[in-house]
Amino acid sequence: MKGRLTFFIVLAVLTAFPLGANILYSSFYVSLLTRIFIYALIVVGFDLLAGYTGMISYGHALFFGTGAYLTGMILKHWTPWFWPPLLLTVLASAVVAYIIGYLSIRTREIYFVFLTFAFSQFFFVTANTLEFVGASNGLSGVPKPIIFPGLNLSGENSFYYFTLVCLIAGYLLARLITRSAFGRVMVGVRENEERTKFLGYDTRKTILRVFVVSGIYGGLAGALLAAFNSFVSPNLYHPAISGEIIMMALLGGMGTLIGPMIGSGLVIILGDILSSWLAESWMMILGAIFAAVILFSPGGVMAIGRRIGERLRKGRDHGHP
Repeated sequence: MKGRLTFFIVLAVLTAFPLGANILYSSFYVSLLTRIFIYALIVVGFDLLAGYTGMISYGHALFFGTGAYLTGMILKHWTPWFWPPLLLTVLASAVVAYIIGYLSIRTREIYFVFLTFAFSQFFFVTANTLEFVGASNGLSGVPKPIIFPGLNLSGENSFYYFTLVCLIAGYLLARLITRSAFGRVMVGVRENEERTKFLGYDTRKTILRVFVVSGIYGGLAGALLAAFNSFVSPNLYHPAISGEIIMMALLGGMGTLIGPMIGSGLVIILGDILSSWLAESWMMILGAIFAAVILFSPGGVMAIGRRIGERLRKGRDHGHP
């Protein structure tokens, strides 16, 4: 009940946030939150794979980039409507994730990490060399998409609300998955794959399905980013993006869904603030914060929140006779 109330309060605040733009604060913060929503979507998908199934991918940027390029090309050369590229992005991401997942999940632990990294590198080099997608210059001039007759996403507020709806839908779907019988098998794979297999579950098929779902989340986030920026860079495939996704999930608390979304916000907001103060060394500060959280609170921000909540409850209990 308390969790549901918190969810609706946060949702109400986020819904009302654009109303204060240019009155209480700059409209820049509406764009910043939109970017956070997009990254939060891919990190929620990553959390399903890494946090609930225990498979740490270092190549999730490849889904980000693939969704962005596919959507950018369709919007620029085929149709200004957003639904065809979104649908094709879902299908393409699922196919790419199935092929890469099928090959990658034959391995585990560090071998899985490096295999996903290798696939991501392949996509990064390919995007830098293909002339028809702009090669190293990227794909520019992606038009703002239309979602309904008379309604396009050219305005900051319309894009903000559209990405917010996508994120909420993505979160609720992920929550539904993790609370289902399938979600319990995912946790079983993470905790003890051999025992889960012994109980009769096909763990390989489970991991592959989660990999595909996670890839679709990444592709959709890339599609939103392409339309938001009106530009697609091959750097979306860069390992640094995969590293950022892992950092966001770890900082917030993997295996919680909410935590990685908070982590996305923290990394983007801290990066924005620190880079405006410290032109060159902001990554060093962010790295130190990340290291401190990992060393002193491996469960991330969510674990810190739980500890504070427990102390407050104990304090209230001691206060009562």
